[in-house]
Amino acid sequence: MTRIDMTTREWHELVKPVLPHTAADADVPELGDIRIELGDHAVCAVATDRYTLAAERHQLADDAGAEILDPVHVRATEVSASLKLFPYSKEYDPPLRLIIDKVPFPVTVVGQKTKIRQLAITIESHDGTRLVLHDHRDANRDPLANWRTMLAKALARPMTHAGPALYLNAAQLGRWAAACRKGERLAVFTGAEGDDVVLICVEKHFIGAWKPVSYLDSPAVALGESPWMGELGTFPFGGSEPDGGEQ
Repeated sequence: MTRIDMTTREWHELVKPVLPHTAADADVPELGDIRIELGDHAVCAVATDRYTLAAERHQLADDAGAEILDPVHVRATEVSASLKLFPYSKEYDPPLRLIIDKVPFPVTVVGQKTKIRQLAITIESHDGTRLVLHDHRDANRDPLANWRTMLAKALARPMTHAGPALYLNAAQLGRWAAACRKGERLAVFTGAEGDDVVLICVEKHFIGAWKPVSYLDSPAVALGESPWMGELGTFPFGGSEPDGGEQ
């Protein structure tokens, strides 16, 4: 059993960034899962819809001493429900306990209902509210098995070949989606410098310009100070790859 203590706000901050990167696909139900993976220094939430991949990390206390377990894949719909079940505000941010352990899970075998024990994340609040998020991971159909390798490759690209670092206002991202009709592509063209306007084009019927916010750091500085370097086990570009399989 492993216990992780965090506030309700921290739980929201861990899972909300990756929720938009899940997909509701009856043929590939595993794309509707969020991977909760515990490392030596952080717990990560990861999701993919095949087209995008997103990872968020929550730094653990130095004395957390958490046991490293297999990753747990929980339904995005259940994670969304947890955000409503465990709300927070500026004045009210109660503590949560996340327990990762094996719990009974109901199954039907040859027409008979029974229970097996499998991993789950149990979220408990100080007021007794409790929610169990069962693991649905299938190791043979795991689209997130190599997420660390995929991101580490991108992070380890030589900065001399990378484009300028762009700092964009996230609150403005959604407005560009309105220009896209069903099935259309949105193209983004950067300038030679980090503070050049970004050109946005949608097929042949839409064009726009997006002004970046203040250009502060070079790509080398911005990425070099990132904690993801250690989290992903980044490797020298062109060298041996890190283990992108099960942690």
